[in-house]
Amino acid sequence: MRTPIVMLAALGALALASPAVAGTKTIDIKSSGFSPKSATITQNDTVTWVNRDTVNHQIYADQGRFVSPILKPKQSWSFTFNAAGTYHYSDELHLKLKATIYVKGLPPSLTLASSARVVVFGDKVTLSGVVSNHQAGEQVTIFYQPYPQPNLIQRTVVLTTTGGAYSFIAGPQILTTYQATWKGAFATPTTVQVQPRLTIGRDNGWLLHAYAGKSLAGRDVLFQRLNPLTGQWVTLRKVMLGRRSGAKIVLALPKGMNHLRLAMSVNQAGAGYLGTYSPVLNWRQRK
Repeated sequence: MRTPIVMLAALGALALASPAVAGTKTIDIKSSGFSPKSATITQNDTVTWVNRDTVNHQIYADQGRFVSPILKPKQSWSFTFNAAGTYHYSDELHLKLKATIYVKGLPPSLTLASSARVVVFGDKVTLSGVVSNHQAGEQVTIFYQPYPQPNLIQRTVVLTTTGGAYSFIAGPQILTTYQATWKGAFATPTTVQVQPRLTIGRDNGWLLHAYAGKSLAGRDVLFQRLNPLTGQWVTLRKVMLGRRSGAKIVLALPKGMNHLRLAMSVNQAGAGYLGTYSPVLNWRQRK
């Protein structure tokens, strides 16, 4: 079921918040021990140990989670903590010297991107991103907000795969903003703009059609031909589309190869759509 929700101002602040910057903590190694003896840092922070003593020291964490080389006086060594948890360590050369590092996990976050920012009506886009814990099996909720809908609407829930990646294929019908959320965190929204799809066909005349998420009846398209001498597109006729967003015209063309297309301005496409052109049709006029 697609459930509409109202976005609070706080959600916008979350979406625009910058990721935390990794920090560095310095711990001195003295004859009396590590200073400070316990330290609290955040995931992805780096700790640097500096030997302030007159003898050698070596840092060794329980279960060998990190081990420094032997540090001579004034030498230093650094380690970056990429995972939350409690890390007990000691001095391998002076076993009575012990200390602890407490690593807090980062708040949850996720990314969201679209494979295209502009599509022709009927085309698909792939929405994709990664959750910050990089775990598979996490539930990510995807919302969409088609123009002029004032609120986000729940579209689907997807599960992350290897590395915390997720994806979803969407088919925007009109200018649409997408959003994703996971564990209370919101990604930066991404917007996909849509162009109507214009086509030219032939059946005892020229068949013109415009496709969009709404009727384009009463809107104008320009039937154009490329001037081979100037390289410019020349409008042969302005055509109003009928009730099925289509029209049929009879128009004489010069003998030989003709490069034809339809054009629709942004004003004719209407709110929620961009202006657009049809693919070029190469037509050889024999008579």
